[in-house]
Amino acid sequence: MFSRVRDFLYRHRRKFLIGGIVVGGAALLSRYAEKKLLEWHERQTRTLVEQQKRRQHYDNTLRTSSATVLSLASSVKEVISRDLDADALLQALREQPQHKRSIWEQLKVVGFSRAAATVYVGSLVAASIRVQLMLLGGYTFRELINTGQSKALITQTLQQKYLAAVHYLIEQGVPRLVEHVTKAVTHLTTGLPLNHSLTLTQMEAIFHEIRLALAGEGSPQDATTQERKLKADSWSQYVLKAPVPPDGDSEENRILYNMLVETSDILDSEDFSSVMDTLIQNGINLLLDRLADFYPEPKVYKENWVDSVSRDTPAAMGDSIELNSQVCTTSAITLAPPAAQCSVLSSCALPVAKVVPVLSGVVHAALSPTPGQLLQKVLTNDKLDALGANVYEAFAAPPTH
Repeated sequence: MFSRVRDFLYRHRRKFLIGGIVVGGAALLSRYAEKKLLEWHERQTRTLVEQQKRRQHYDNTLRTSSATVLSLASSVKEVISRDLDADALLQALREQPQHKRSIWEQLKVVGFSRAAATVYVGSLVAASIRVQLMLLGGYTFRELINTGQSKALITQTLQQKYLAAVHYLIEQGVPRLVEHVTKAVTHLTTGLPLNHSLTLTQMEAIFHEIRLALAGEGSPQDATTQERKLKADSWSQYVLKAPVPPDGDSEENRILYNMLVETSDILDSEDFSSVMDTLIQNGINLLLDRLADFYPEPKVYKENWVDSVSRDTPAAMGDSIELNSQVCTTSAITLAPPAAQCSVLSSCALPVAKVVPVLSGVVHAALSPTPGQLLQKVLTNDKLDALGANVYEAFAAPPTH
């Protein structure tokens, strides 16, 4: 019997050998596949956890950025109100009535300057702080992921030194930007009579000219030496001191220098300039919307046969109406179909002297945390959100070697 078994195994030894190899190989492959599957699951889990941590860290950084901007709003208002002091001019107007014309000219410049400076300063403070905190947030998250702990190289001292740039922005950058805006406004509004009436379309044109002057984009034929001097500095010069290479071998100072250089590069980039252009234009549009509330509305009423007859009489042709120094041309009240009715933008006007107090008071409401005001609109702008997210992702990602 044993000989038969031995003979059977001997005759089929090749089959048993191949079968053993196949079964053994299948077992090894099964274990290898199981190991790789577990590794893939672990990688996926780590990736999901890291993404979740990154999302939470980004959201916290975004909230911190918005809270920081809102907390600085009162300081920004103080700087604008101090450097463009309308109250002092009003007091001088009461005490020195004999100089009222020159004082009113100063009030005109201050009014337009306060409105334009509010838009420029609010946009720059919100955008620059968003960039700074997102860059810092990216650095800290990368250290957190790479080292497993929050200390590493980005220490609290380093963060405080980096964020000290905020003090430079408020104490030196904002006053300098206000000064540059005032120069442009003075150049463009000198000679504008106080009794001259302005429509909203004309107001928009004035602010557009201010933008062009500060951007250095005036028409070539008008590019005088004075107008070239009106161009604002690069955005980084208002936000940061020029980074100075560190002395010695301090790792902390080297990292701080690199962070400041990278921040400066972002602030001077085309992407940041594009975001600032959008914020400034949106701010001016919002300002004009608020200003429109002080303009008279076109009067529209139902036409009857008496109105139809009187409208066609020669005496009714070409008249204009003046109500409490608020001027509205006849086209604003002409009895025409709705599609042909005149718009407030181009038909109704206010004297410059009436517009100035409104512009002077814009700063307080625009820089308040109230929803719908300028600061809230800037902080929720889509282009600013996209820029902040890109900055965060760029510095949160591990460096490639």
